[in-house]
Amino acid sequence: MTTPASRAAGLAAIVTAIAASGVLVPRHAAADRSATTAAKVASAPRCFGAAARDPRHPCNNRRLRFMVRPRPSIAQITPNAPCERVKRYGPVHPCAFGARRAKAVDTIALTGDSHASHWRAAVEVAADAKRWRGLSITNGICPVSKTPWLLPEPERSQCSRWNRAVLGWLSRRPEITTVFQSQIVSHRNVSARPGEDQFAAKVRGYIEEWKAFPRSVKHIIVIRDDPRTSYTTARCVMRARADRRRPGIACSATRAWALQPDPLAVAARQTRSRRVQLIDLTRFMCNERRCFAVVGGALVHKDQNHLTRVFATSLGPYLLRRLNRLSAKWRRPR
Repeated sequence: MTTPASRAAGLAAIVTAIAASGVLVPRHAAADRSATTAAKVASAPRCFGAAARDPRHPCNNRRLRFMVRPRPSIAQITPNAPCERVKRYGPVHPCAFGARRAKAVDTIALTGDSHASHWRAAVEVAADAKRWRGLSITNGICPVSKTPWLLPEPERSQCSRWNRAVLGWLSRRPEITTVFQSQIVSHRNVSARPGEDQFAAKVRGYIEEWKAFPRSVKHIIVIRDDPRTSYTTARCVMRARADRRRPGIACSATRAWALQPDPLAVAARQTRSRRVQLIDLTRFMCNERRCFAVVGGALVHKDQNHLTRVFATSLGPYLLRRLNRLSAKWRRPR
């Protein structure tokens, strides 16, 4: 069973995420909103969100069988976890989350596309626990890779400039020792070499990009992409709830369809660099055969592939658990 302390910590993070309503906000405003939700923690249900699939502490709460938070219509218009603007660097537009600079013991970066952004809610839970200041540098159409997508101009040139600027930005910030990275599993074509298939080209591009990271980055933590869902899932969830059917199960998808091969995760497994490590939280969204639309009363996706902020935040304690396991073995990279 989960302990009251662990439930309280996880639920505090969840209600904080529910309370915040903006993406880029003043830090004091986010703090004020989170403070107003502290009283809600005691009444939050057990086993909410990812806690319902915690392999260490099996948790079942029958009250959550038909719960859906947030409603799909609300989830679709709810932005990712709030992030405070900081000084821009050319095409790179960073924003800050986690511990305040004055109280932080370390600085991390989160980079990638919009899927990196939806993971910010989970990474923030870990950052708060470890007193890390996080800096988010994301671009919705550009992978952090040496083999960029074949986009039309001017987007293709803009992505190339952005990628170069990311490396320059990291080089000028030696205090950033850990970089988290996540990326959508995209079917866009990339510039492959002769005889190289598209998937292999994407894997190669990520590995080459990591080699170009400055040596001040000691650890690169890859978060495996989440499973996709159907455009009809939101309607299915609300219909199942109205019919008193369990929406998480009634609207689930086969794992074989939902969970596509992730070239970023494959690159993390294939690289010989000890500074690259992988965190895969799929088991909190899928079992051996199905991937669920609702887990522990929390709606998993707000659209066909982006996590809701509520569910991403519920994953935070488990990302932290995996991170602690990895960091206990950290040594100097080769």
